[in-house]
Amino acid sequence: MLRSHLTSLIAQVNARPRTRDAILAAVYLVIGFVLLQFGGYGMWATGLAIPATGLWSAESGFLVLLLLMSALALLRSSRPVLVVALAAPLAAADLLLGSSIGVVLLFADFVYCAFRYSSDRSVRLLLAVIAAVIAITAVVLIVLPGVSVRVVTISLQWALIVLIGALWGWNVRSERQRTRAEMDSEHRRATRLLRQRIAHDLHDLVANQIAVAGLNIEATRLLDIGDDVEAGLARAAAGTDEAHRQLRRLIAVLTTVDDLAEETAQPALGDLAARVPTGRALIPEGADLDAALEALPRSAGIAMRAVQELLTNAVKHGRGDIVLRTTTEMDEVIVEIENSIAARDSVLGSGIGIPGAALLLDSIQATLASEPIDESRWRARMTLIREDAHV
Repeated sequence: MLRSHLTSLIAQVNARPRTRDAILAAVYLVIGFVLLQFGGYGMWATGLAIPATGLWSAESGFLVLLLLMSALALLRSSRPVLVVALAAPLAAADLLLGSSIGVVLLFADFVYCAFRYSSDRSVRLLLAVIAAVIAITAVVLIVLPGVSVRVVTISLQWALIVLIGALWGWNVRSERQRTRAEMDSEHRRATRLLRQRIAHDLHDLVANQIAVAGLNIEATRLLDIGDDVEAGLARAAAGTDEAHRQLRRLIAVLTTVDDLAEETAQPALGDLAARVPTGRALIPEGADLDAALEALPRSAGIAMRAVQELLTNAVKHGRGDIVLRTTTEMDEVIVEIENSIAARDSVLGSGIGIPGAALLLDSIQATLASEPIDESRWRARMTLIREDAHV
């Protein structure tokens, strides 16, 4: 009973990052305070002495720095890079006072969190900053004359502290990404089998029934019947034809996702332009579509398939040139296709349709809005979430 309650409590804490950070901040504060009480400070004599005046002393400085670092721990997983940036000057001040174990532990934890929770772009930036700081420090220690052994020792120890935190965070991050990739692969395999089974059952059960109904309607129309019955049967036949088309479209959606998962090369913008009929042009605006989709390696295939369907819809229902506008934001890639509305459909469509494209995009947590701008213009807007925003 106690074990189940404890497991449930741990699961609830892990599901709430802010609560977890608050608990860890309190734990670090208590541990740091206990270490201060037992002399866990002044490990490196740096020559900076603070005169004791009233309540203020070096011990008070260590305590204030510990409180500030513990406050930053409240954001250790939600804003890890910002926390490292704010904690660095506090750790430097702690070093000038002689360093305390609590502050050193907190800073190492912040480096670990930065490598574990940050986006890929932030990790690359952090690696560049760390490499630059190490290189500058090494040059200064080599070029500057009269550097004491104590300074070199302190520099090496701090480099080791940062290295341990970074490698620990990187290892946990890599393991999480590997596990996620394996789970995604297993999920895709199970989903592919499910879609294939659904498509097979739909074809065998529903399509056959629709075909039989259509044959019976056509056979009845060959009999000598009245005009009213003939008109009703014609409408019924049109309904079965439309139901069959919609069923084939749904099956196409189910199988398209599997086909995209097996594709290794995705079409480029030039391939999309070839789909536009002669006399009309595809005009790209904004960012480069191919480069923007490079930030979506796991969902680029589905995204491009949806773009193809939106372009087909613009060709089918539009006239004149088609504008393809790509916008890249910090967490999103937005693709818009805009065209003039034709008086009548110019090309019969045979794809998965706008509803099918929306279903495809929903599988990668993307959204699609297709609606008229005014009486003469139509715009489809596809919003894709950058994958490094989920890391």
